[in-house]
Order: sequence, then structure tokens, then C-alpha cells
Amino acid sequence: MQANSDEMAMSCRPSGSMLAPCALAAVVASPAFVTPLWQSAPSRASPGSKEGLSGIDAVGESAPQGGAPQGGAAMAAGAAVGMLMGARAVAGQRRGGHQKPRIGLTARRAAAVRELRPRDRTDGHGWIKEDPQFTDTDNASVASTHTVTFKKRPSGIKRYTHGMDGKGAMVMEMAEKARYPGDPLGQAAVAGVKKGFVVKSVAGKDVRGWDFEDIMDLLEDYVPNPDVQSTAAFKSGKVTREKKNKQVDFPAEIEYMELKEGAVTAGAPAASAMPKGAWMPRLSPWSDEDLKKERERAMAFPDPANYTGPRYTNASSLDEAWIKKLIAFQKDGGNLPKKDAYLLVLDTIARLRSETTLMDVVVKPGQTLTVFGDLHGQYFDVMNMLDMTGLPSETKPFLFNGDFVDRGSWSIEVITLLFAMKLKDPDRVYFNRGNHEMLEANIIYGFAGETGSKYDLELFNLFSEAFRNLPLLHLINKEILVVHAGLPGPRPRVWLPGQTHDPEDAVPVNVQPCMLDEIRTVDRYTELSPNSYKAAVDDSPRQEEKYETDTRMIIDFLWADPRGGAGYGPSYRKSRGVFMFGPDVTQQFAQANKLKMVIRSHEVKSQGWLQDHPSLMSVFSAPNYLDTGGNSGAFLQLTPGADGTLDIKPTTFTAVPHPDLPAMHHQQYITNKHPHLTRTMTKKQKDMGDEFGDSDFAGYAGPDDWEEVEAGQKVKA
Repeated sequence: MQANSDEMAMSCRPSGSMLAPCALAAVVASPAFVTPLWQSAPSRASPGSKEGLSGIDAVGESAPQGGAPQGGAAMAAGAAVGMLMGARAVAGQRRGGHQKPRIGLTARRAAAVRELRPRDRTDGHGWIKEDPQFTDTDNASVASTHTVTFKKRPSGIKRYTHGMDGKGAMVMEMAEKARYPGDPLGQAAVAGVKKGFVVKSVAGKDVRGWDFEDIMDLLEDYVPNPDVQSTAAFKSGKVTREKKNKQVDFPAEIEYMELKEGAVTAGAPAASAMPKGAWMPRLSPWSDEDLKKERERAMAFPDPANYTGPRYTNASSLDEAWIKKLIAFQKDGGNLPKKDAYLLVLDTIARLRSETTLMDVVVKPGQTLTVFGDLHGQYFDVMNMLDMTGLPSETKPFLFNGDFVDRGSWSIEVITLLFAMKLKDPDRVYFNRGNHEMLEANIIYGFAGETGSKYDLELFNLFSEAFRNLPLLHLINKEILVVHAGLPGPRPRVWLPGQTHDPEDAVPVNVQPCMLDEIRTVDRYTELSPNSYKAAVDDSPRQEEKYETDTRMIIDFLWADPRGGAGYGPSYRKSRGVFMFGPDVTQQFAQANKLKMVIRSHEVKSQGWLQDHPSLMSVFSAPNYLDTGGNSGAFLQLTPGADGTLDIKPTTFTAVPHPDLPAMHHQQYITNKHPHLTRTMTKKQKDMGDEFGDSDFAGYAGPDDWEEVEAGQKVKA
């Protein structure tokens, strides 16, 4: 494969042409999932403590919508992880001991309604899990009516939702005030429109009892969703629903109904039946004794008959010939025996437990450290990279910067190879955790299903334990910091409702920057739950507890993205709790910590890498992401220069062919064998994209020019 190397000395050039925010609707061909009830989260106990779990709110998030992997009908479903977690070491003690677990549900009624595939529409509307149930045809439920005149679109209403059986339209998100006199986005707020108002008539036409999408066709007043408008499905004219109504011209009178108290209710849950003995992810931490028993269980597994591939017994048996044999064996469709896979993961857990949240690495003269970005289970592209770089060695250490698995259909092959290289060269192969080394993502985006189909789901529990022990950052020669996503967020961490992506609308840089010494104290052993993000911001400044600060920084390290504007702004990836950070934030952090550069991944880049800020670079190593991205991949090589400081050389490469298997193919395993983990919603989500914000594509088309994307509509990695 031809590679393109660009010599540079810390001032990297831009990656060139931008790629539009590609449609993952056409790519992520998998139903979404949600677990029924999850009450507890893993938290590693402090030494001498018997504390193991800390109660949390567990509320599932929505996941990407689309056809089944083999082209089945679209399923609107909630995401797989009301189970998730967010507890950390001794959190229970700091909160006053164990709390009674609280349970969150995202399921809705199971009554059949018409199929409305996500992305059939090209606006910013769509039902999400917090949306209530209501009816717009019961006169007895109306407290008052309000008639307003909007002069032009958009009026500042960002999202409507529908009621029972897809009827009616209720205001769910809107700008709460005008930013300046005459602000068009302040029309609704100035006119007295409130969240919860239900549309009664549009330009004199009574729309009560209408289908939601028919009202939206008529009204067409919303803050656009660029993720949807830029999708391949939309661009290629595949939006097939025929509009029944032509949008009215503005100025226009809109009559709203304010419903009486009690007329709006939360959606009723309809929990899926859980078969007796059904598998559920392990939510308790693994003690040394637990891991010892699991090793004994694995040793009792039978040896495979007629197996001709490599065998793993312990780390000391690994050499370069073994690694090469594994690469070739997996290329031809082979996998390690079940016993060997268990032992490999158990040994990796033991090694990772000895590492720290922020690892220090020294690259000496004569050495070159290669930093890889997101891999996402694209094994054949990983092999191509290794053909270019060679295997890790004393002179060629490797750092893999998170998101090893999910999305691609060879995640087992990728993670097996990475773990084997780590065990062979523990001080030359380094890992950072990404947002896809998390239980919530793995159940949604294919890794759990792939582990189950190739081995079993008990091995998946061990993989999850390994991921919880991954470091979060690496400091190279005390001058370059490598982290999966972003930098620590604003302090105080206050959420500003109505904040837009306008560069002028920003939370200013912190008065005091976060220092590396503080980051070193973060307890990394955790899983993040949907509620972790909501709890990661406050309504007003307050003193945080240590576990809260830790959680918030972990969210930043795994989820944050750079932006062009100054200060901090809301992220496209989550509806609440995740921030984007500007070049002044990067500059302050780098100067305070005497850093020359911060390297991160997390986003697709057209050329595989990009210098986002003067002191910030991104690298993404999964070319033609999800087989549709059209992007190149890249890796970065760090070498001490003549003056002793590190030079950075990016190498760009293109995708290579792989067997004819679609992305997330193995997610069918969860759908077919563990339906108790799934739940179909009655309110069909439109333009949902990916509530885990998992597409990586948002950074392409000038994110600061985009309008705010509401909760449940994000498509990001």
C-alpha cells in the first residue's frame, strides 16, 4: 500500500480537503439496544475496604437507528445501557457508604405504530427518551391557548416531539431568551412560547389529531440538524416519504395550547421479559480471588481438536515469530482457542493493573514512538499499518490511543493482537482508553456481540475489566501529552441552557488551568453511565467532591473535541455534560504544563490527521471508516531531533480490501440470542443518529458554523 509521509517539526500543516459529515445511517446497519434494569456499578474498593459497589441512577441512552445488518426493517430502540455505571473507588464511602440503588428505565409502550425510520426527515426533530406522552385532541386537558406571530424561520424552537401514536407536536427545546434585540432565534421566547406548549393551529389551519410529521411539513420551523442534512441518504435523494402539506409562508400565526397539570405523563415502561438464567453483564468489580477462580475455570477448558494455530500459555512464551503467526492465522479467519483467549485477557488485566492513570514514557535518541489513533476493529487496515511500521521493538515503541474495538467486524482479531503485543513488550506497547473501551458502547456497537459469537459473553466480562484498567493519558518526554479525546473542561462546570455553537457564545478559559499532577490522582477504574454525563455539570457553581472531579475529567479525556472558537462550548456528542474546547484552552493548558503538543484521536480526519490548534493534533487510524467514510488513515511517529525535542512525522495511508462482511455484523448475536437486552420503542425516533454521539464526522465541515444539535440527534466516534 502506498504511504504518504509528511516531514514536520511540530508545526504540522492542515490535512487538506475536508470531508462532509458522512451519513452513518447508511453505515450503522444495526438495531439499537437497551437493557431492562441495571442497579449497580463496579467500583474498585480501596485497600482494606469491603466496599465494592456504589449505587447510581441507571438510565439508558438511545442508539443509532437503521436496518438490521442484513437489510431487515428498521427498528427504533433505546440504547444498550441503562446498566451503566460511573462509580469509582470508594465513591460509596465518600457519599456516606452504600446508597440504595435507583433504577432508570427508557422503555416505552410496546403498542405497534407506523414505521418511521430515522433519517426519513431532514430536520432537527425526533423523540428521545425524556419526552412525555400527551394527546392534543382532549379539550378538557387544555388550560389556555396562546397565539403568536413568527416573522421568519427559525423562530428559536429547536425541537418538537410527538404524542400518543405519533400525533401532535409539542415544543421540547427552544432558545430561552434573545441574545440581542431583534434576534430571530429569540422570537419564540420573546413571544411567550414555553417548553411543553402544543401546536393547535398553523396559519389558521387546525392541526389537532394530525400526524407529527405532517405538522412539521406545514410548520417547518426548527433549528436545522446538520448531521442529518449532510447524510448520504439525504444527498442521494433517498428520502422517500411524500409530504402531504406545503410549508406555510412566514410571517404566520401559530396557536399553541398550554396543557393542564397532569395532562402530560411520562411514557410507560414495557420491560422485556428476561428468560431465567439469561446472561447479563457483570456489574461488580473483580477481586484478586475472582480473577484467580476465573483462571482456574479457563484452565479446565478442553483443548481444541485438530487445531494448528498458535497457542498462548503465558507471556514468556511470546516472541516475534509467535506474533507473526497470530497475524497470519487471524487473517485467514482463525481465532485463538477459548482457553488461550481467556488466559491472554487475564494476563493483560494483571499487567494493566500495575499501570497508572497518566503514564510517563521516555523516547531516547535512536528510538521512534508511533502513535496510532482509532482502529475500530478494522483488522486488515491494522495489518497494513504494521507492514509500514514493523512490529514494536526496543527502538520502535507503540502507543495505541483508544477505540481499538467496535464498529468494525474484526474487533476480536484487533484486540487479541494488541494484547499479545502488550504482553510480549509491556514496556514498549502502551494503551490509552477510548470511549469505545466502555461497556455501554461495546454492547451497542458490536464488540459484545462479536465476543459472544466468536467465544462467549463471559470473556466479554473479562475484556470489560481489562478496559477499566487502561491508562487514560501518556506523557512523552515531558513535552507531548497523548489522550484519546480532549482536555479538562471548564471550572466551575456550569451548564448554560441555550448556549449555541456560535464562537462568540463561549464559556471563557479557566482562571487556573488543570495541572498534570492533579490528573495523576484521577481514579480511572470506572464505567460511565448516561447519568454520568448529566451529572457532570451543575446549574450553579459549587464545590465538587473528588469522585465528581474525577468523573468529569474522565468524560473530557474520553469525549471532548476541539473547536475553532475560543473558550468552551457545548458538544455535538451529548445533550449535556460534554464540552468542546478552543485553541486558547489548549494554549493555556500546554503552557501551564510546559507541553509542546497535545495529541488526541476520537474524530475522523480527511487525511487521517489534522493540526486542530497550534498545540493540538488529531490522528485517526481507521481509513474508509465503516466502509463509507472515504477518509484516509494516519499514524504519527515521534523521534528526538537534533536539539533533543521530539519531531512529529505523520504518515497517511488508504484502506485495503477486506472480506465481504459489513460493519457491526456480529451485533446480530445480541439481537438473536439475547433479545432480553433489547427494547423497541413505540415513539419512533426520527433523525436520531447516534445518541452516544458516535460518528467522528462532525469535525469535518466547520463545527462552529453549525447550529446546536439536540440530545438524541448526534452522529459522532
